[in-house]
Amino acid sequence: MRKVFGIVIGCILLCGLVMAAMLAVPPPPNTVITIDGDMETDGVDTPWFELSKSHNDTVQWRNITPSTCKVEFGGQSPFAVDPITINGNGGLSDQYAAINAPDRPKKKADWPDIKVYKVYKYSIKCGSTTFDPGGGMKP
Repeated sequence: MRKVFGIVIGCILLCGLVMAAMLAVPPPPNTVITIDGDMETDGVDTPWFELSKSHNDTVQWRNITPSTCKVEFGGQSPFAVDPITINGNGGLSDQYAAINAPDRPKKKADWPDIKVYKVYKYSIKCGSTTFDPGGGMKP
């Protein structure tokens, strides 16, 4: 009976340690970019953002304009979805991870000198207005 009790207590303690370890790992960073329609800021509150593919960073767009807006990468996009449509008046897009970004070169000597490995240009179209902010992918 003592053995069974010891095994049960051991399992409970082990489960507690596993749960504590899982809670200690922070979730991947999520960048939320607000589409504000201001011409001086290229239509967004964050004109430049970076995502790390290896750290599973994500990005979302919040649209505070009254119009439905589209985030369009056109041609080359780091995401599986292009364009991304966001409803107006506070609409929030899904979270997108950089799944189509290229992998970092295997040899460290081939890494670029800058922190951003790949830059993706995108446009935001709100009605008849188009904005051109930018973004980058880190390895």
